Amino acid sequence: MPIHSPQVYSVSMDELRKLFNHSIQTGMLMVDEEEKLLLATDQLLKFSGYSVDEITGVAFSQFFKVRSSLRELYEFHFNNEMDVGEWPHVFLKGKHGGMIYFQFSMLKLTQGDRTIYLLSFKNKEEGQQLNLLQRFSDAFLKDINLGVLLIDMDYRLADISDRACQMLAMEKELVRNKSLDEIFASVPSQHQLVQKTILNGAIVRNHAVSWTNNQERFELLLDSNVLKDGHGNIVGAYVIFKDVTNMRSLEQMVWRSDRLAMIGQIAAGTAHEIRNPLTSIKGFLQMLRRTFGERGMDKEQSFTDVMLGEIDRINALVNEFLMLSKPKHVAYERIHVTEVLHEIVPVIHNEAILYNVQLHHEASPHLPEVIADNELLKQVFLNVCKNGIEAMPDGGVLTISERVDTIERNVCVDIHDTGSGIPMFVIDKIFDPFFTTKDTGTGLGLSVCQRIIHDMGGTIRVASKGFGTTFTITIPYT
Repeated sequence: MPIHSPQVYSVSMDELRKLFNHSIQTGMLMVDEEEKLLLATDQLLKFSGYSVDEITGVAFSQFFKVRSSLRELYEFHFNNEMDVGEWPHVFLKGKHGGMIYFQFSMLKLTQGDRTIYLLSFKNKEEGQQLNLLQRFSDAFLKDINLGVLLIDMDYRLADISDRACQMLAMEKELVRNKSLDEIFASVPSQHQLVQKTILNGAIVRNHAVSWTNNQERFELLLDSNVLKDGHGNIVGAYVIFKDVTNMRSLEQMVWRSDRLAMIGQIAAGTAHEIRNPLTSIKGFLQMLRRTFGERGMDKEQSFTDVMLGEIDRINALVNEFLMLSKPKHVAYERIHVTEVLHEIVPVIHNEAILYNVQLHHEASPHLPEVIADNELLKQVFLNVCKNGIEAMPDGGVLTISERVDTIERNVCVDIHDTGSGIPMFVIDKIFDPFFTTKDTGTGLGLSVCQRIIHDMGGTIRVASKGFGTTFTITIPYT
């Protein structure tokens, strides 16, 4: 039914209260000329989650978002006849987060010498439909296996899905309704998941982002867009992201595996051809070194020491080349990871002392057995722990933690150092053959470790965020 030209009605406070009592099932609100809330029906309070005491005397704009003042809305919208579908809209900020959409009509009343606005929101049936949409929204955010962020026009986090909380390592109740600037304050602006330009209409599709939540590293595909009302006005934005870590890891693993296989084939065919002349050269150099020593030719003897050291380096490199091909004489058997670690912890501890590093081993008493090669597993743990210790030249703490992932049925070993971390532009390359940040490194240690664990059906993952690095080695159990 159309609303006719505005009229100002003179009523008493008792009459207004009677009107509210008869409108108990309708969303109605009473606001004074200073736009302070006076009364609200139970139905409206139920939608908002607030009590009467929490809203009485509070500014209308603190709970409701509109584009103009109530006086301007009244003069603009209600000077002409309007159908219900043309009513102005308002967003109610719910007490527990989120924005609730309403349309409303308005009467201008006088009570004595003051003006009062009476706002009537859509009827009960429409409210129930809205509530159904809210229920769907709540279920979507709770159950969907996607990260979802809802952002209001104040650049605040209106809501967040459970999966997003898990991936971003956030607690919903601690971040909801907070400014995104505050939530991502510790993250450089160029690496934040959300940019303020999103509220200006910037659209993102399938944007690849790497995110580390201090425990795990995720590869994400991100989409974002704005949310608009029925009049085309931007009222917020959303960000949806999906975890594609396993897919990206699989692609990288296939590429590395192909490259390692090629290098391994070359190494297997040329290793003996390299070793034979090196053995001869090393033998003659050792003879020369002894002769120089006998004749007191210290300078010449020092030259042979340098050459013998370089030959040892070449031999070590050839040995690592051979490990790139599938290891020979692998003895897979049922073993306890805890026992393997107990055997090598003294070795790791001695290495840690040299670097003033404290070693913490958090053993788990009930790890299931895994199928693996005992000696190769020791090699992996020693290599990763040695890397962690060397990443802390000024001292620190190396923590080795054992745990069970019952969902994926994996035994996991987390090796965490408190070093300076691995830069984001490097972390994707650390498993590549020949890539190293050490002056004397070959760049094959982690490649070999990854190959060994991959052959056991497991994975090695790394997470680093500028204050330490965690390598997670997982091996499946049956």
